[in-house]
Amino acid sequence: MAGLRIPAGVIARTGGPISKTKIVLDYRRFGSPGSHITEDTAFKKIADEMPRFQDKLLNDNADPNIQDGGIPMVGWKREAPYRSEAELRDITAAANALREISDDIWMDGIGGSYLGGRAMIEAVKGNLEQTNAMSREERGGPRLWFIGNNMDPRAMARQLQLMKGRQVAGSVYSKSGTTMEPAIAFAIIKAAMDESYSAEEIASRIVALTDKSKGALLEFANKLGLKRFVVPDNIGGRYSVLTDAGLFVLALGGLDIISFVAGAKDGEEATRNNSLESNPAFLRATMRAVAMTNWGKAIEVYATGMQDLWAAAKEAQQVFPETEGKKGLGLWVTPELYTEMAHANGQMIQEGPRIFIETFLKVEDPGVDVLIPAKGTPVEFVDGKSLHLVNNAFIDGLESAHYQGGVPTMSYLLPELSEYVMAKWYQLERNVAALSSLATKVQNPFIQPGVVAYKNAAMALLKNPATEQDDGANLQFRAAV
Repeated sequence: MAGLRIPAGVIARTGGPISKTKIVLDYRRFGSPGSHITEDTAFKKIADEMPRFQDKLLNDNADPNIQDGGIPMVGWKREAPYRSEAELRDITAAANALREISDDIWMDGIGGSYLGGRAMIEAVKGNLEQTNAMSREERGGPRLWFIGNNMDPRAMARQLQLMKGRQVAGSVYSKSGTTMEPAIAFAIIKAAMDESYSAEEIASRIVALTDKSKGALLEFANKLGLKRFVVPDNIGGRYSVLTDAGLFVLALGGLDIISFVAGAKDGEEATRNNSLESNPAFLRATMRAVAMTNWGKAIEVYATGMQDLWAAAKEAQQVFPETEGKKGLGLWVTPELYTEMAHANGQMIQEGPRIFIETFLKVEDPGVDVLIPAKGTPVEFVDGKSLHLVNNAFIDGLESAHYQGGVPTMSYLLPELSEYVMAKWYQLERNVAALSSLATKVQNPFIQPGVVAYKNAAMALLKNPATEQDDGANLQFRAAV
């Protein structure tokens, strides 16, 4: 049997967006029917402060509220979007050297060092679960695997089996080199590569993404003779996609990083406009701050109807809580893939406690579309329509219904899923996170002291596994079946 045949015309390229560069923030529904956030006195008060917060990020080096360890953590804004093409070509060449010799590329990292890169790669190139199942020719390069973002033994065992017998290369991303999850994953994958390649071959197949002058990974990289790209001292992990290290990950994924940096630069320039009405970062940061501090909102639903943007929604779940979640403040971010999750969490969002705001990531032109057959659909009114048109109708319907149900909503409308557009969105959202954090008096957007707590508890258990962690919990309250 010949197998599945796809009828002619079912899958088609789309015609392209009206504008390939303009990102629109639609906030007409950020409020409730009959009122709008711009009528709230708190909105004007916080909005008037935005130029001052902007100036702090651009020019203030002395304020401890933008420092980590005495270093102003603002390189992502002041320096990273402004790169020479010569630098970017060097990074691309190093990435292409690994892509050309590999069937599989592994990328080892966790947190912002992992999520930002994955979000950008999947948005532009497609969801990895699907693209990794395609042929190299269909995909346009090697399979891509992100490792080191958890310590699940079943998942790691399957990962090794998936790469068994194939030519592999990869990158390990850790500023210190002692972050436990990527350190363990690197030890495991390095042991497998030791069985497969000579020391010289390994040195040509692994790139270290780490600190420029210190740390365990730097020492290890020097010992092995690995090529290195730097994570600067003044940029934290969740702001690091535009560093040499972060851009190398994107280039490993096959992205055009010259176009990517151009988008980030334009996104950054857009945030330096002190006119509120024409600055999406000011607007969004102000709205989120009012929702947190004046409206009693606790959760931001970050929703998309595009599977290729699901990783971007999950990246928002990292950048905002880690930036804002201090001193009892912050918005918990829950990523939602619609319409799938409309049949689950959608009930809570529509009729549950009114503690939500919702941000939608929408796409004007997906680049490819699927035509619904002209006959045979049980719901005949969609016969012959495009899947993107129907999907948009349902996403817009969800936004309207949630707004009518008392959820303030706003939407990003992206013209297409290109390197330029995704970088522009990425840079806007970094600014939103920093500005909304400063506006809500969290004070320092660039530290995450709470992350250390679980590491300390785990290390205590590993050092003394015979005893339970004494955290005040009463051991009698356990049940078994």
